[in-house]
Amino acid sequence: MSFGFGFWLWSLPALALLVPSAVADWPALAGPGRRTHSPSAPHTSGPARPLRTVQGVARTGVVLRSTLLLSVLVVAASAYGLLATSPYHSLPDATVAAARAQDACSILVAVLMLALVRRPVLSTAVDLVRLGLLGYLVYSYLIYVTGVPMNRMFLVYVAIVALAGAGLVTGLVRVAVSSPPASAASERLVRGTGWMLVVTGVLFAGLWLSALLPFALGGDRPDPEGVGGAPYPVFWLDLAIVLPLIVAVGVLLLRHHASAAPLATVAVIKIVTLFTALWAGPVVALVTGSDVHLGPDAGPSLLLLVASLGLAARWLRSFAPLATTAPHPRSDPERSPR
Repeated sequence: MSFGFGFWLWSLPALALLVPSAVADWPALAGPGRRTHSPSAPHTSGPARPLRTVQGVARTGVVLRSTLLLSVLVVAASAYGLLATSPYHSLPDATVAAARAQDACSILVAVLMLALVRRPVLSTAVDLVRLGLLGYLVYSYLIYVTGVPMNRMFLVYVAIVALAGAGLVTGLVRVAVSSPPASAASERLVRGTGWMLVVTGVLFAGLWLSALLPFALGGDRPDPEGVGGAPYPVFWLDLAIVLPLIVAVGVLLLRHHASAAPLATVAVIKIVTLFTALWAGPVVALVTGSDVHLGPDAGPSLLLLVASLGLAARWLRSFAPLATTAPHPRSDPERSPR
């Protein structure tokens, strides 16, 4: 705040949100962790029979408010991209079409995120889907921040990256370090997904390096290229962050690490959402009769999308759903003797 008055404009609202949250969370740092129970479970006087092991996480007020704000920002940014006259100026027509298709997908993601957090307790599968969607938003809007000419939504893009990134990091720390959820995945699913993630990371790294290394050694400029000759943002995002993480999660799976199952589920869901948005552009162009432009990653991404859809469904089913305890028949007042 000592940098000037302008910093106070965002420091004060940020502190107004963060300080009460920190005060509310402070007692949790001193006490042992507690299990989450559904407040909606009915109280019965008779013995209860557990249906399944309960796995879930309480949806806090901070998660609800931040998801609501994040969804509003995503819808606003996407609506601007879809309705404004020239939101992505200086970009090729194919890139603009792909960006607008991704905007449409982002609106669906925002609506889905709101639907996921509507209940006070989230099942493990729902929580992991939410984290995968946050990963999609972080990745997508980092591209907007670094690879799109500045438009009127730039600060909204930055806010989306900040909110989604904070939610993703705190969620990943919880499912990977604090309390990893148990999974009933088979050995075949574990090893198959592990090798798929490792091979995917290596193949896409090789694909990007095949475009970048010749230029580094004096050859032609890489294609695609960013605005004004700037580096294509997918290159640095994938090579520096995403692909190493994908390979690391695959290795954790192959080593049967306790946190590997939830991390792999988040990674697979992020792959599904990302490549769904990637292929939305060519599909729209094909339907409307426009020119279809496919990049060098089109074939691998389509195969990966199909495989990831099946894997995501199997991984989500491997986590025990939320369950309440069923009352014993004798505790039913309708069946009690009169």
